[in-house]
Amino acid sequence: MLMRTALSILLFFSLFYIFSKDYSYSYSSSSSSSSPSSSQRRSPVQLPIPIPLPIQPIQTQNPLSILSHPDPTLGNDELEYDFSPYVKLYKSGRVHRLPDIPLLPPGIDSFTGVNSKDVLIDQPTGVSVRLYLPKQAIGTDPTHHGQKLPVLLYFHGGAFVIESAFSTFYHHFLNVLVSKAQVLAVSVNYRLAPEHRLPAAYEDAWLALKWALTNCRSGPEPWLFHHGDISRVFLGGDSAGANIAHDSMIRAGTVRGPSELGMKIKGLILLNPYFWGKDPVGTEPGDRWIRESFEKNWDFVCGGLMGIDHPAVNPLTWMEGLRSLGCERVIVTVAGRDFFRERGVAYVRALKNSGWSGAVEIYETKDEFHVYFISNPLGKKASEEMQAVVNFINRR
Repeated sequence: MLMRTALSILLFFSLFYIFSKDYSYSYSSSSSSSSPSSSQRRSPVQLPIPIPLPIQPIQTQNPLSILSHPDPTLGNDELEYDFSPYVKLYKSGRVHRLPDIPLLPPGIDSFTGVNSKDVLIDQPTGVSVRLYLPKQAIGTDPTHHGQKLPVLLYFHGGAFVIESAFSTFYHHFLNVLVSKAQVLAVSVNYRLAPEHRLPAAYEDAWLALKWALTNCRSGPEPWLFHHGDISRVFLGGDSAGANIAHDSMIRAGTVRGPSELGMKIKGLILLNPYFWGKDPVGTEPGDRWIRESFEKNWDFVCGGLMGIDHPAVNPLTWMEGLRSLGCERVIVTVAGRDFFRERGVAYVRALKNSGWSGAVEIYETKDEFHVYFISNPLGKKASEEMQAVVNFINRR
């Protein structure tokens, strides 16, 4: 009981911290007709991973529709699954996403000079990407002097159920990262649960990776063909996005990955990765109600197809997969006040002991919550963490 009370208090102050901060920026996309309002900038897009609420398992499989807000015409719509503070699923199939996720259009960013554009890469699924090109590369033809850019496929976080590659926070975050790292970024707008449960996002990620590599080799996408260095391709993401990036990297090293890709990926960037498991590691909370709640949340996003110790969410259970990881080097970042910290540290240790031939490093930020850097990429700690990622990408 004491532990539960303490964790509840921690959650309250974590949420208060995120909701009360004014993450205003001195830059915006020049393609936007107006800057985001103050209320938009404070929207709770990236929250700390919550202590899960007691929930009921899904009993039906209804067709789902996306509604950002409750529809009063539906009357008394019975709640089927409560994944607060992210999403609620009703028995009618209605999905209510709780955070307001403001979106920004692509264009030249007035602060960094980075240019961006959106590309639909798969009509049947609607999967699209936002491409980012650093200022120094705009209007140049690197095919004449050979100075191409590293390529970073990035997958946003959001517990597999919220967020977008086009959201305000991720747009700003990628602008800053692209400017500092001088990298061509491919930010993937994958399908979300519960409308499209895992492994849909994993399939979208693999599709996006193959699309990016094809265009680096032969086009027709001009930014990737003219500027993308296919010998320096990285996968990365934060939280659930890091989990998705990891799944693609496992696939790149096993099954048909090498034959499908025709190359080895340079590196993997796991920012506060969403890894969990049945039994606690390190100082993870061992309370049964907490662990069962996390397990039910995972069951919700994957529709019961994968257990909580499946390698997709608990890579510590498949050493052969780690040993075959399809890249040359890995960086993992963890935050001191993050529930996922211990699993990230254990992942680094397991990867080192797996027999994998690559190099792995870990970067820790003390006294910060889960994915704190997304909502304020220009903060001191966030800038230091981003510099570690920049160094990782540009290391020869």
